[in-house]
Amino acid sequence: MYGWCDKCEAIALEGMCSEHGATKPISMINSVDLRPLTKLEKQLLNDRMERMELGNGIFAVYGDRVYRRKIVTLDRPLVEVKLTNDGQLAVNQLATGKIEGMNIGSIFNANRDRIERLTETVKSFSRWELESSERAIISFSGGKDSTVLSHLLSEFKLRNVFIDTTIEFPETYMFIRQLQTQGWNIEIAKAKRSFFALLKENGYPKYDNRWCCKTQKFEPFRRYIDEHFGEEPILVFSAERRCEALSRLDQPLRKKHKYIPNQNTIQPLLDWLTMDIWIYTWKNRLPINELYGYYDRGGCWTCPFGLRYRIFLMKCAHPKLYGVLEKVGLTSRAIVKKKPCAMNVGGRVVKTCDVYGHFYKNGSCFRCGSPAPLSEVLQPAVATSPQ
Repeated sequence: MYGWCDKCEAIALEGMCSEHGATKPISMINSVDLRPLTKLEKQLLNDRMERMELGNGIFAVYGDRVYRRKIVTLDRPLVEVKLTNDGQLAVNQLATGKIEGMNIGSIFNANRDRIERLTETVKSFSRWELESSERAIISFSGGKDSTVLSHLLSEFKLRNVFIDTTIEFPETYMFIRQLQTQGWNIEIAKAKRSFFALLKENGYPKYDNRWCCKTQKFEPFRRYIDEHFGEEPILVFSAERRCEALSRLDQPLRKKHKYIPNQNTIQPLLDWLTMDIWIYTWKNRLPINELYGYYDRGGCWTCPFGLRYRIFLMKCAHPKLYGVLEKVGLTSRAIVKKKPCAMNVGGRVVKTCDVYGHFYKNGSCFRCGSPAPLSEVLQPAVATSPQ
């Protein structure tokens, strides 16, 4: 559980400060993970708030799945952020005045023991795995997690392999070139056909048909492995983490790849939180993909899966790419407007909510999809009388 050290003025990820011991609980956090607020998000919030300003330093953000909102926090919640059904950003400020964020050095001091323990575990487990095979590479996406993993495993002199899906953000391609010029050992496995050429044949990817993962990721990586290692077993170190997705909660350290039979995937960062990744990055002054000035996660910019909030941010950060998503209809699919329930009253068809009132649940009316007023967000599901 998360705690706040008044002396460090920083969040302690395990509830105990490495410098000062016991902390006070941040009792409102109901998420397993925290991340830093991005520069773009801070700008958007400050533009929309009155009598409050988020200043310099690091602010933490967590996602509240119950009410489908994001909370900016320090030792207490500061701002509630939510996307409405019509794609607008609703901001509810919970404090006033100019508030400064956490200092990077103080965050590390409060969590030093944890970061050092995680670091040693990764190196120890990886060393043990490498004793069984000399054939090993790192799957390198150009994101924060794989950058940390590559740095942690630098003593083993493994090559990094970047999968060029043809739909990475421009900042990611620039970051890969930057690292190569700095001497990082990065090789590229590129998809043979572009995503948009295949889009005409397969339609837009869906949850039950993620064809893009196979054609743009697995196939070029399988081809790379075949060319360099043949059918021999190979270890691929990957930077996946449990808190990134529910499907990863029960992942093991080592697993067989579903589509590449001779690949054994090693996932030494499974138990790292997002803030662990950033604390390690800041402490070791690792290079950072400029993409993280806008979004909390990278990946393919066309991805529609669970990234509604990122698609909203793309309107500001990457308007041209957002325009492409509009043309293919992704933005309208990502923000679905629910058709209101209707009933017949006196021979007239009227909205059910106009008769019985809205029934708010999980931050919106389950009948018509209208967002709940901010005053209702923290209340249990109740029906409200029609106006």
